[in-house]
Amino acid sequence: MTDTIQISNLERRFMRGETAVYALHGIDLTIQPGEFVALVGPSGSGKSTLLNLLGGLDRPTGGELWLDGLALHEAGDKARTRHRRERLGFIFQSFNLLPRLTALENTAVPLMLSGVNKEEREARAAALLAKVGLGHRLGHYPTELSGGEQQRVAIARALIHNPALILADEPTGNLDSQTGAEVMALLKELNTQQGITLIVVTHDSDVAAYADRTIKLRDGRVEDTMTATRATPAGATPSRATPPPPVPPAAAGRPSRHLRFSDILRSALRNLHRRPVRNILTAAGVVIGIITLVAMVSFGVGVQKEVQRNFETIGLENIFVNPLFAETDEFDPFAPPAPERPLTPAAVADIQQIPGVKAVTPILDLPRGANLVLLMDDGFSLPVRVSEGGESRFSFGGTNEVLAGESIDEGETQGIVLANGLADTLLAEGQRYDDLIGQAVALRAELPRGESQAFPSRIVGVRQSFGSRTIDLGLAEREAITTWWFGQPDLLQTEGYDRLIVRADNLTAVPAVIGAIDGMDFAPQSFEAILDVANQVLALLQALLGSVGALALLVAALGVANTMLMAIYERTREIGVLKALGASRREIRLLFTVEAGLIGLIGGFVGLILGALLGRLVDTIAHRYLIEEGVTGVGLLSVIPPWLALGALAFAALIGILAGLYPAARAARLDPVSALRHE
Repeated sequence: MTDTIQISNLERRFMRGETAVYALHGIDLTIQPGEFVALVGPSGSGKSTLLNLLGGLDRPTGGELWLDGLALHEAGDKARTRHRRERLGFIFQSFNLLPRLTALENTAVPLMLSGVNKEEREARAAALLAKVGLGHRLGHYPTELSGGEQQRVAIARALIHNPALILADEPTGNLDSQTGAEVMALLKELNTQQGITLIVVTHDSDVAAYADRTIKLRDGRVEDTMTATRATPAGATPSRATPPPPVPPAAAGRPSRHLRFSDILRSALRNLHRRPVRNILTAAGVVIGIITLVAMVSFGVGVQKEVQRNFETIGLENIFVNPLFAETDEFDPFAPPAPERPLTPAAVADIQQIPGVKAVTPILDLPRGANLVLLMDDGFSLPVRVSEGGESRFSFGGTNEVLAGESIDEGETQGIVLANGLADTLLAEGQRYDDLIGQAVALRAELPRGESQAFPSRIVGVRQSFGSRTIDLGLAEREAITTWWFGQPDLLQTEGYDRLIVRADNLTAVPAVIGAIDGMDFAPQSFEAILDVANQVLALLQALLGSVGALALLVAALGVANTMLMAIYERTREIGVLKALGASRREIRLLFTVEAGLIGLIGGFVGLILGALLGRLVDTIAHRYLIEEGVTGVGLLSVIPPWLALGALAFAALIGILAGLYPAARAARLDPVSALRHE
């Protein structure tokens, strides 16, 4: 095929219920390259339908339609999209300029869809707008332009990519007579000077008079064809005798180019400004979900790191030894179960003889409800709290820095270590922490029935701590207080210690030491095994906490999907325009998907910041509470590692993208003809 357009027995019918209605019925036409043709006829004669078929916006239901060798009647969606993008220029009656783009940007849209970079396309658009008399209106939006100026922008947009064919649907329908004449004179000039094939649909006989040939349609058939032989209307360029050679199709000899992702991103950001309040409210759902997710998971991470830190402070070569308890059906609520073999001083001595054991530290918990008062030689007294577990090195939070003296170390221990807050209370004017070391003190314990007993001791150290009344107490003092409290001088020989901490020479000796202790009918457990169990529990807790935020994000996804569906309804006509100008389904789908992803990403970014702030606030409150409870040396409980921050942002964007998939697919499937008619 060498003719620009050749139509043979073309049909287009629509079904209304079970009735077939023919918009076109057996059309046969040949339009030469560079020809100016006017399609006239009453409403419903098939003019716009024929124009839509020529533009690849619609498919015929019968016959053949060839355009410069392209069989449009059997072309697929990609081929028809490329046909519109690279061979055609559309001019609409209602201009169909994109409202949020300037005249310059509207003109450059076809080049943007073809992947031309921003600088080049804007330079070409500015030059073309200057040719149509709008060089002074480049930065104006459609609402700031008159009808004639808007139509000139539409003409420039149709010409920007050097099309071989321009299709104009009632180009003067919304213009006054003078402006319409100016527009038609411009089209005639372009047709004559550049050899562009021009097909105009019109009801106006004055507009048809500009054409080289007028084709009259009625009831979907060609009723008459008239070639212009009369004088050209005022303002028009005289018709040529022989049309010049047509402009070669832009698609010839090169692969199709596509819309750049940077332009998709720029367009998506611009579109988000259309309904800022609605988009902010939609993003707020994502923000709440991310706040919940980040805050919850950060606490799981923080606690896990704190447990890891404490375990490492003690050392993985430590082994916890507990007594075994016999299984029994009897339960006494007033007495704890008796161990099969208590951890007596004799058992401690036996464990110390095991090869590979470096030290054994007995742990004896003070009786519940024991109130202790620190007594100084000068008569000063102050209630105190004893750190849990025997020594601060084995308590949650680990050992803080020793400021004076020494800490209570492993093995058989004696003495008192003061928290620096408590030491400050005891210092006289001009004294330092070192002046307290070695001072004789006493601890008074009071039984619930009112009896009391003072137990002598001495200050051996001062350590840094948040507590203002916290002390670390040696094993000797603990034994004395406990045996007096229960009235059992032989308590350790009969019931033993609560547990032991056995330190092996090194990590390689741990398995052998555990085996030997297990053979002595005790329950040893390495710190490494405890750490593994703790990590598993914390990981489960982390997943449970994170699932709360994930659930909130899934609810937010419904809001994103609803917002995108509303955006499609509001921008249906714009989608039709983009498709008419050559946007593919994939590009329309990607545009809306990126918009949805941006809503999720922006919400995720804000949620990440607010989640971090919330975590720090709760962390501060938690530390104050722990200090009041006597638990000191605890690190940050809310920790946001890089993987959590990046993961939260990625998850928020993913939620947005997934929520936008259906709306984006729906936008991509919109019929361009129906979309262009949408009000």
